[in-house]
Amino acid sequence: MPVESWLNTENVPDFAAHATAMIDAALTGSGLTRESYWAAVRKGYNTPYNDPPRSRAAPAQPNAIAVPSGQALEPLPVPAGVIAALAAEARAV
Repeated sequence: MPVESWLNTENVPDFAAHATAMIDAALTGSGLTRESYWAAVRKGYNTPYNDPPRSRAAPAQPNAIAVPSGQALEPLPVPAGVIAALAAEARAV
């Protein structure tokens, strides 16, 4: 049944005034104005139910070494015996 069929056109201004008074009473003391209230209603109505997907952070690179800019790193000295052992191990594989 359409709403218009049970509303009398003479009562519509009274219903509108009553609804406006109820909204104003609800906003009293809240610090909201009618404009900010309806802006919040419109925002809530137009906001999708699901949150947007979050952007994923770049994966950590475990081999990366943070070096302060402007400073050069000195190569570490490697004993000759370690180099020979690594070379022999590489040949065995």
